[in-house]
Amino acid sequence: MNQQRTVVALNGDIVGYSRLMADSHESTAALVELFQRLVADQVSVHHGTLVNFVGDNFMAVFEDTAEAVQAALSITSEIERRDPRIASEPVRFRMGLDAGSVSVSGTQFYGDVLNVAARIQAIAKPGGISVSGRVYRILDEPSLRFRAIGKQRLKNIPETVEVYEFADLPITGNAGTERTPLHLESPTVAVLPIHVKHSSEQVVDAAEMLRRELLHRLATIPGLKAVNAQSVIGQEKGLTSARYMIETGVYENGFRVRVFATLFDVITMNVVKSYKWFVSPEELFDLPERFAEEVARSIEVELVVGEPAGLYAELNDPEAIEKIYLGWYHLRSDTREGWTRALDLFEQVSLSHPNRPYGHVLSAFALWLGAANEWAADTVSAMRKAHDQALRARKLNDPTGMAQAIEGAILMSQGKHDEALAAIEELEILRPTCDVTYGLEGSIRRYLGQWEKSVDLLNTAMRLTGINKPWYPTVKACSLFIGEKLEEAMLVAEMVIDHQPNNLEAYIVLAAAQAELGMERRAKATVDSIRERFPSVDAVAWLDKHPYANLDRVRLWKDSLSAIASVH
Repeated sequence: MNQQRTVVALNGDIVGYSRLMADSHESTAALVELFQRLVADQVSVHHGTLVNFVGDNFMAVFEDTAEAVQAALSITSEIERRDPRIASEPVRFRMGLDAGSVSVSGTQFYGDVLNVAARIQAIAKPGGISVSGRVYRILDEPSLRFRAIGKQRLKNIPETVEVYEFADLPITGNAGTERTPLHLESPTVAVLPIHVKHSSEQVVDAAEMLRRELLHRLATIPGLKAVNAQSVIGQEKGLTSARYMIETGVYENGFRVRVFATLFDVITMNVVKSYKWFVSPEELFDLPERFAEEVARSIEVELVVGEPAGLYAELNDPEAIEKIYLGWYHLRSDTREGWTRALDLFEQVSLSHPNRPYGHVLSAFALWLGAANEWAADTVSAMRKAHDQALRARKLNDPTGMAQAIEGAILMSQGKHDEALAAIEELEILRPTCDVTYGLEGSIRRYLGQWEKSVDLLNTAMRLTGINKPWYPTVKACSLFIGEKLEEAMLVAEMVIDHQPNNLEAYIVLAAAQAELGMERRAKATVDSIRERFPSVDAVAWLDKHPYANLDRVRLWKDSLSAIASVH
């Protein structure tokens, strides 16, 4: 007769096992025997049951979540301590855990939890441990630091699964899956050595000049990291830390030289952008600066600026466009200093192009943001100036709808819910490429309690820009919390904090979501972090400053924070 049990499943395997067996069958087989004994010992010590160990793969089940996680940590620590190698290459396990119900018949275990644990293991980093959201919540152990990597689509698993990776292991390599779906980190581009075949010494020298000039130009782009990948074969320095790589080449054919550059996504190996030039050998020495500028500007648009780049190009003024890009870069710092610099740059654009809407509407947004975050010395004056600049942009036929959205945001900040709703219902977007318009409308609808519309709008905003402004996922976390989607709110808030550790709003969402999910120890640790990072802030009083229309939900939010704060 089958019995039903609730267990935590732990699945692990050796990274690159098939290749290791092909390279050194005897050494790998001996190592597997060692690992089998090591795994069996640690599973037994932590009161688990080893279901099987076939080839390089094992499955174990545990009654207790903490014991399952500790077993995985112990296995990893033992392997790291022994530092096993085959042909000088380190050999590592990767492991995945899930919690759920299984059927037991004799010594056989059946259930989706086993499959999910195996699929999570498949996307874990070499030497790493990843767990499902179920394990993370049941564990509720703040001393073990995990990093949220978002909802993942796992092979042959119909539903998406929240996945967290253990953050304090000496792991290396690439998991082969998108690690941070919010894209808040700066993208990294590895510049590979340039290909030069059957060319004269003169052309080889010119080719190296092209590559050096490109590296120099990429290094000047705010929000982008350029890596000088010295070895295509080793790839340790370049590709393991880079999401993108750029391959360049020069081919000489008689009196013509073909120069190319191709930007790849390292994870998918899809071509993002490709470039080509045909010049004479003599003209090749005049190409480096133009080559670097064209490639770098294109990469900046593709990976950093996103869709709004098309709008700013209409100014036909490289200096003004550069100021706009730098302004957004400074705003992403989420500091008073960054805001001051951004506002100055946007106001310079409004002065140099008084008859175009873009400088005015960007200044309006920065002024509103400065007032909302109390960065402006006089918030009332800043809000009034924001309104004036937005009105000016509307009169200049702002095609983005951003000016109207700012007017709605100003009304909302004044607690005029009905007027703010009317303003965004009349929103007219002729050029749907401005992420801020959707972000502002999403923020307003969040305050109005229209959380589903808010989430949709914020997702649109995040799709439009290469690097999401942290404000968008923060507002999304708030919207999900208002909509009582607590697990999703917690997941997004954790990912924001991972990239922006001084984001108070994300911390407040995270603490309350953890409390409502019953994760009392993590909630208390999050409140302690708020006290440590923001000693002068009363989180409950801070919430009162926000113009939420649904006061019942906000009251519950404040009650959750107060209950946690009262526990010592």
